[in-house]
Amino acid sequence: MRARGADAASRRVEAPGLPLGFFSGLPGARPRAAGDAGPLRAATRARGESDEPGLLAYLRAGLLLHVVRAALPDVLAPHTPPLTRAASLLTDGTWVWRLDLAHYVAHAHVRLPVDFLSAVRARAHVPPEVDPDRLTALRARWAA
Repeated sequence: MRARGADAASRRVEAPGLPLGFFSGLPGARPRAAGDAGPLRAATRARGESDEPGLLAYLRAGLLLHVVRAALPDVLAPHTPPLTRAASLLTDGTWVWRLDLAHYVAHAHVRLPVDFLSAVRARAHVPPEVDPDRLTALRARWAA
């Protein structure tokens, strides 16, 4: 049985991380591993999820994978102050997202994938502990 657990842990460490909210048109460099979530404006809504505060807390509690110090414009409100470190990357060990995703969820109620919502709700909006080896593997994949 130990071998199975070790194999499962190895697969978990090697998994590339699931991209979350890498919308086309966002300024800043796009990580190679990032998928395209389509245009940001198409994902905006008038109202957010009923548990949006919990979703925002979860997004903001992500572990830092990569810091991008540049301030970038808010693409939905370009005349407002720039967003500091907007393209920095966060993770919960499974999903990877930009720091500015929480801003866009808070201000434009951006739609998030059902798989992500289900995972967050199953954890009662509390991010899991992330194995240090997993975090190292994600940094190597996403910060390159």
